[in-house]
Amino acid sequence: MFKKMFMMIMMVLVFSSSAAAITGQEVAERMDAVDVSKCGQMDVVMVIRRGEQKMARVMTVRKKKFGDSEKQVIHFAKPADVRGTSYLTWAYKDVGMEDDMWVYMPSESLVRRISGGGKKGPFMRSDYANEDISRREVADDKHTLVGEENLFGVDCYVVEMVPVLPAKTNYTKRLVWIRKDIWLPAKIEYYNKKNTMFKELLYGGYQKIQGIWTTTRQKMTTPARGTETIMEYRNVEYNTGLDDAIFQQTDLKR
Repeated sequence: MFKKMFMMIMMVLVFSSSAAAITGQEVAERMDAVDVSKCGQMDVVMVIRRGEQKMARVMTVRKKKFGDSEKQVIHFAKPADVRGTSYLTWAYKDVGMEDDMWVYMPSESLVRRISGGGKKGPFMRSDYANEDISRREVADDKHTLVGEENLFGVDCYVVEMVPVLPAKTNYTKRLVWIRKDIWLPAKIEYYNKKNTMFKELLYGGYQKIQGIWTTTRQKMTTPARGTETIMEYRNVEYNTGLDDAIFQQTDLKR
């Protein structure tokens, strides 16, 4: 009887150890695999707060997965001073390839490539950088599980993500809290070249849309500046059959 109980205890311990032995890489891959769609589109309201100043932007976002990349186009509709401004990003799966980004400014009637340091600059005067709006591949970072934490009442894995090519990004690392239940991020802390946390991104508004868990609200803050940017995603649709042609530079002026 004792021997049987001992074997059962050992089996439980082995199972528990095996279940707990998930790696940071595996957590990152599980998070990346949540969105099983081929393409998607949504309306986005972006509100930027700087002290007493408040700016609102309304845009449409369309994205599509290709064999070697994910492409995204953003068109601003409101207010009048940014209407017609458009961004196009091509995020490549190959970590050695430089992601492409272009912007169209109606006042210049010119499509301009954003490269190098320009990707580290602010996105439309918000707390987001240009690089933040482009997809980041799992292979772009080294992932280390550094802990587990209950955040806002939800159990999360905490994963440290360090860029494979540091020169390409503003950040020396990101700490990402990933929910254990739906495998979506709950919080990201961004660290600068001094290894100091200088931005924080919180996620919310979780909804299951067409069978895909989706976050519909984000808030990015820059504590040292006392600024914040809120993104609200509306009318989210997946697998809408987007035409490949809308993800070309030549289409940005339309």
